[in-house]
Amino acid sequence: MAKVALTTVGCRLNQYETEKIAVELTSMGLTQVNYNDMADLYILNTCTVTGRADADCRKLINRAYRKNPKAVMVVAGCYVVAEKETISEMNGVDLVVGNDSKMELPTIIKEQFQQLFLKPSDDDYHSSTVIPEDSNKQSLPRSRPMVQIGTGCNQNCSYCIVPKVRGELVSFDSTQIIEEINRLVQDGYHEVVLTAVHIGKYKENKLTLAGLVKLILKKTEIPRLRLSSLEPNELDDELLELVAGNNRVCRHLHLPLQSGSNTILRQMRRPYSREDFLAIIERIKTLNDNITVGCDIIVGFPGESEDDFSDSISVLNSGFIDYGHVFSYSDRPGTPASAMVEKISPATIKERSRIARTLCEANMKRRLEGQIGKAIGVISVGKVRGDGLYRAVSDNYLKVKLPQLTGGTRKIIKFMPEKVAGDCLSGIVLP
Repeated sequence: MAKVALTTVGCRLNQYETEKIAVELTSMGLTQVNYNDMADLYILNTCTVTGRADADCRKLINRAYRKNPKAVMVVAGCYVVAEKETISEMNGVDLVVGNDSKMELPTIIKEQFQQLFLKPSDDDYHSSTVIPEDSNKQSLPRSRPMVQIGTGCNQNCSYCIVPKVRGELVSFDSTQIIEEINRLVQDGYHEVVLTAVHIGKYKENKLTLAGLVKLILKKTEIPRLRLSSLEPNELDDELLELVAGNNRVCRHLHLPLQSGSNTILRQMRRPYSREDFLAIIERIKTLNDNITVGCDIIVGFPGESEDDFSDSISVLNSGFIDYGHVFSYSDRPGTPASAMVEKISPATIKERSRIARTLCEANMKRRLEGQIGKAIGVISVGKVRGDGLYRAVSDNYLKVKLPQLTGGTRKIIKFMPEKVAGDCLSGIVLP
């Protein structure tokens, strides 16, 4: 049967969906290969949160077309919802599918492209196309798989197109979430990551996110449970105490700040103030200084003055932020921010981004140095080209370099950091 190559642009939820589609297609007989390899079917799960994401999606479509112009090209996800006609007219694109039908892609592809599922005749077999014996094995490519607990968002920040392309907030059934985690535990995974567009708004009857976490801890034996990005105003005491005090919940919180300026936060329609955010991250560190705290910063929002930017820098400089993801503002068509007239010049945005990223790198270096000599549990995320070493991630979200031949496992490895090596820790594996 045919070879399928899948790739993802965007968030953890997109990655989760791509992995689920890949598992189902391989269970139907297709052989999965790398997106850079020759394939008969290419699937791109897209993002449209920034202009750069749109450009990355177009590049990946063109790359697949150049690799094999005769291949079936399927494009799905958020960028399709925003720019369906644009994508449909690109060279090589055979099928576009929005978010509403994305998870039905395996069935849709089998119905519309039956030739991909036909077994080749004996004359068609060549050594390079023989299907490996384990090609149908249903395992996820990640050593730390994601579990989706909901979709959609109702927050409507002024710069964000996500509610338009993902729809309204929906929380998934807790019973199904528990069942999925138990299946992953049986398959030998030691960590799962709870993900959604808006994870903190999870609600099933009276069950909140904190209640869901407690239920998972009670009804599964997953050794390590991680929360994906969480709005700062949704981190209540019950949830924070679980992160700070339960050794099965990862000591890691990613809280989008977006701006340290109250003026810009109001224009962004963010539901908290600078003072609220600082109080939250100080409380986190007071409860447990080993919790790694990360944030998102948008640089160059319309009307952002030097004082506004300085307010963002001062939050990054507070001593409570361990790392940051810095994003350059770009207009999303149809959002209120795109109609704002006080646009910031690209040169100014570039320079402010450089300043913010440099500070974030310094914060992470400080965080890594603070872990030296303190044993941590890490899970391998695979070998990285170049030095031949494996990379791993600790429960408190620190990157680690593992000695060669150590990685490639779904299980927690005990590790002793000895020094900082770039943006990672290096050291020895403990028995």
